[in-house]
Amino acid sequence: MNVLDFFSSGIDKVVDSVGNTLDQLITSDEEREKLKNELEQIRVNAKLQATEKSIELEKEITKRWELDNSGTLTRLVRPLVLAWVYFVFTIAVLFDGNIGAFTINNAYLPLLETILVTVTIAYFGSRGIEKTTKILKDNNLDLF
Repeated sequence: MNVLDFFSSGIDKVVDSVGNTLDQLITSDEEREKLKNELEQIRVNAKLQATEKSIELEKEITKRWELDNSGTLTRLVRPLVLAWVYFVFTIAVLFDGNIGAFTINNAYLPLLETILVTVTIAYFGSRGIEKTTKILKDNNLDLF
């Protein structure tokens, strides 16, 4: 369900319901046609307002994303987390059993593996999506 559907989900049902009810009460074709035109105008206005709210919400989300990426620290979070995960993994691999009694508890292995895989996929996957979106935006192509 997209944002526009959220704002306009019940508009058609309400207008159709009101139209059907009034259609049974009004007997003149002229009155019926006038009422249908008015109901259609209400439907169009409601959908227009829902579209405007949806656009406004999308603009706010875009502003938030731009603000989140404006600072140096926020831009470096993903690369730093990736570097940290690989550092911990490398230390664990190199020193596990090689230096004295240093061993990794078997309970931590699935956790380390999950973190490594998740961070790697999230980092490179999100970078790929960002680059694709930027290319589409630069070429004035719409993703949807």
